[in-house]
Amino acid sequence: NKLKEDAANTGSVLLKTLKPGDITNYPKKGNTCTIHYEAFLEDDLLTHANPEPFDSSRSRNQPFQFRLGMGQVIEGIDFSVASMSVGQEVQATIPFSHAYGIAGYPPVIPPRSTLVFRIELIRFSAFKN
Repeated sequence: NKLKEDAANTGSVLLKTLKPGDITNYPKKGNTCTIHYEAFLEDDLLTHANPEPFDSSRSRNQPFQFRLGMGQVIEGIDFSVASMSVGQEVQATIPFSHAYGIAGYPPVIPPRSTLVFRIELIRFSAFKN
């Protein structure tokens, strides 16, 4: 669906497509997803010209894998990846309620922090025991 590819408001997670995917292959709950991501504090993006991510699979040159919808990542990542097709890159703005909550994750993530992730869905596969 075109709206899903261009921009989607999934709960209160705001997605902006940076690069369209194949618009055919979407992961399902339980699939093992392989992504690249860069994670920023929204405040850093608003106050710095060239902010450094606080975490990045790209800088490690190591894609990240997780099972979709199984609570292995913050809720905002599950929401985001569930609406992406293979090859798609998005910028996901994730409010604290779908990230690390009121407490944050000190010292890296302050309390009540909105996070911005740049995510690329590389591939997914059915989970195998």
